[in-house]
Amino acid sequence: MSYKAIAVTGVALIAYSIALVIYRLFFHPLAKYPGPRLAAITHWYAAFYAWRGDLHINSREWHDRYGDIVRFAPNALTFNTDTGMDAIYGVRANVVKSEGYSSLSASRHTPNTLTATDKTTHGFKRRILAQVFSTEGIKAIEERLLENVRDFVNLLGQEGDEFGNVKPGIEPKGDDKWTDTKHLAPMCDWVTFDVISDLCYGKDFDMLHTPDMRWFPSVVLKITQRSMTTLVQTKFCNWKIDQFFMRSKFNEIVEAGNRIGAQSKARQRLGNDIEKQDLFYHMMNTADPKTGLHFDSKDLWVESMLLMTAGADTTATAMAGTFFFLAHKPDLLARLVHELRTTFANEEDIHIGAQLDSCELLQACINETLRLAPSVSTTIPRTVLKGGLLVDQQFIPEGTMVGTTTYAVHRNQNYFKSPDEYAPDRWIVSPETGVDEQSIKTAKQAFVPFSSGSRSCVGWKLAWAELNVTIARVLYRYDMRLAPEARCCGGKRNDCDFKLKGWVTSAVEGPWVQFKPRS
Repeated sequence: MSYKAIAVTGVALIAYSIALVIYRLFFHPLAKYPGPRLAAITHWYAAFYAWRGDLHINSREWHDRYGDIVRFAPNALTFNTDTGMDAIYGVRANVVKSEGYSSLSASRHTPNTLTATDKTTHGFKRRILAQVFSTEGIKAIEERLLENVRDFVNLLGQEGDEFGNVKPGIEPKGDDKWTDTKHLAPMCDWVTFDVISDLCYGKDFDMLHTPDMRWFPSVVLKITQRSMTTLVQTKFCNWKIDQFFMRSKFNEIVEAGNRIGAQSKARQRLGNDIEKQDLFYHMMNTADPKTGLHFDSKDLWVESMLLMTAGADTTATAMAGTFFFLAHKPDLLARLVHELRTTFANEEDIHIGAQLDSCELLQACINETLRLAPSVSTTIPRTVLKGGLLVDQQFIPEGTMVGTTTYAVHRNQNYFKSPDEYAPDRWIVSPETGVDEQSIKTAKQAFVPFSSGSRSCVGWKLAWAELNVTIARVLYRYDMRLAPEARCCGGKRNDCDFKLKGWVTSAVEGPWVQFKPRS
């Protein structure tokens, strides 16, 4: 190619780029909606924040600055209202999951429940999993869950370093002594990954006892970091840019996939020949009530893979977050401890059921954690189909990407008084606090910790049961305090926020706490 041809091509590209910028800023169908100027020009603006893990924080700031509708990419809008949420994620919404979802599945030909864009395929999978994760289904696997919860509670009382590595030959301190400092974020990962691996494959990863598999959660986070960036900017994956940014974890990602694949095949070979029922048993033996069909071997693999990557980390975030907020609010912690220790006669009485459900403050504390620190904090994108979509009196044209940011909606003062304050009492009707049924109804309309509509988290009952049982058993057995050398929040002891790196799931740190057997 001659220099003249190169020059002409360069000038043409520059002219095209300038024209594209002018079009997107002033003549695009979404040009009337406010938002950052760079966001209107390129998807890479939002993708940058998505990769960093703070798109949810920026989205909240944009809504505070620009209002309830924000243009966060050239062809994308985010809404900060409960009505917008219903219009976008409702069962009858004229939308489909966005293009980026196709790159998130472990299989190109067999999507899982999260990545299925075809409504018929998703409906088939959803109807089976809804039975697996029913109240009866969860109760059937409760004992497997409790085995790992007991191990977790025992580990918290043992001497070791802040990451739970037990010091051999060292006896626990006396009943009046506090343990060494524990960093709960990774330890919550261990118990939730042990629970879900045991429930999926009949054999847990044993993270609570050995360090061999403790690298696994970091790989999951890296995968969800890639996934979130791809949902915002599909070229991140389509142009293979992700391979450059993922290279440091490439070998571990391959190993993780191989391990899960091997465990899935081993579990399928066992069939129903197991001592205790697990999730795999129920997924193999449950039929779609509409078609009578069952999951095939590929379905079992991709769905168990999804449970492993999304079913543990999300629960761990909420668990660590609840301990975090309680450790920073000792008066609230004392109230919760009193509720638990007066409700149950002994620790083994704490299990799934009506008695645990009656612990009103426990439920409120978990709800408040899920509000302030939702495990999926970012925008879950949908693409508007032919015929358009009406959202908050705005007609949104076909092809537009739309969504709501859970983190922003959960901190919207129109639904939550003092939205940045950890205040579990907002979920409990009481004349003393001024909370009535109407204020709780208003809050619940904007409260979507497990998403909403037909694509909401089908396994939320398992997550809820695991959170309630684990937190209750820990606080029943131990007193807990924030460690003197806690590194969170710059040394603040109160009014401290739980920081999230918001991808498809979340990365967290803290709290650093100490335990001792109850007085």
